Amino acid sequence: MSDHDKKLLVYLGALIILAAAYFLVARPYLDKIDQQSFERSQLEGELRDKREAVENKEMYEQGILESAEKIQAIMDEFPEDNADEKSIMFASHAEADVPVWFNQMKFAEETQNLINGQNEESASDVEQAQLEENIEAAEGEGGPANNPDTGVSEAAPAEDAGGRSTGIGDLIWRDTELGLSFETQYDGFKNLLAYIRDYEDRIVIKEIDITYNKLSGLVTGNIVLSQYAILGPGRVLPDTITDVKELGTDNVFTNVDNGGSILDLLADMYQDFLSKLLGDLPEDTLDELGTDYFVKVNAVTDNTSGKTIGRADDSSEATYITSTSNSTEDVTFKVSGSGGDYSVYYKIGDTDFTDSISKDADGKLYLRIVSTIRSGDSDESAVSLHVLNGSDIPVVVNIEGDDPDDPRVSVTEKTGSVTVNGGR
Repeated sequence: MSDHDKKLLVYLGALIILAAAYFLVARPYLDKIDQQSFERSQLEGELRDKREAVENKEMYEQGILESAEKIQAIMDEFPEDNADEKSIMFASHAEADVPVWFNQMKFAEETQNLINGQNEESASDVEQAQLEENIEAAEGEGGPANNPDTGVSEAAPAEDAGGRSTGIGDLIWRDTELGLSFETQYDGFKNLLAYIRDYEDRIVIKEIDITYNKLSGLVTGNIVLSQYAILGPGRVLPDTITDVKELGTDNVFTNVDNGGSILDLLADMYQDFLSKLLGDLPEDTLDELGTDYFVKVNAVTDNTSGKTIGRADDSSEATYITSTSNSTEDVTFKVSGSGGDYSVYYKIGDTDFTDSISKDADGKLYLRIVSTIRSGDSDESAVSLHVLNGSDIPVVVNIEGDDPDDPRVSVTEKTGSVTVNGGR
């Protein structure tokens, strides 16, 4: 081997040693330096974020509280559940307050799933799981509920200072459809729409199909309502208000207001409905039908007041005053004002209320008196009506459904422009 070849071998060996040193020693060390530099940058970023969080702690805490309050405010608009009893009482109260007559009611299949859109569940699954959880709690086997998929105990959802649930991942929304067929007057139909809009629970109109008869002034049709609820931890199921203290043959099989049986009521239902709508008013007064305020007079029972007066479109009943006296009472209805803005004062016994209402300057203010047939000799509930009009528009009083043999309603005083249709 020549000296030249020996030198080339030496150079090649040196290059191999240098390359091996780089790849086996220097390169891993440099990669580690790069990794540590990257981790350091990340840690420095986290440190800056945490320092910023500490500096803005009060702002973030306030934001969390405000967000929780906003979530709770939205949840408060929805009931905890859609019980069939609540749907029935919705229809019952609407019939009395609007007024409207529902001749058919249909409960449709409900839809529900988690608000975060995962793990869709049927109503029976949710109710069964809730039942099992309640049984375990009652038997003293409680504690955090176990996840049925993992068997791992789950902690309760986070709560704010007021003890309210702040998470939405474990909440379930429920949509229950309620189908109703109805008949009412034109004003009653408008009042029904307002009643649904202002109802305390979340209800929207999903479908509606109506027919208006110009000759009779009646609106008939079908309406499908979606009733919404939110179920989940921290949601308290309220009691259903049924206005019934005790159930028995006296109030299940007997129609107290009309003094007959349910069969008697069904036999005369259509005529009874027309009587309540039109009040046996003559045909020439049909254009005078309207409802701004109402007075309802009926028998006093364990479940009903004898007299109620209030604003017709007030679904909250904030403007209502009632009396449970089984006797003849003075009812004062006084209107004042001009130019479209009016003050209305009304009183039963020692209870009074003052309301305000806007009407067209060339319009009329309607007071609807809905009376009923007396239930027997002991039924002495009645009113002596005083209508005092000091405004620049007429007041029209329509008395409907009164007992023809022993009327409950008598108009004993009227001043100003007052027209009374029906009654005595």
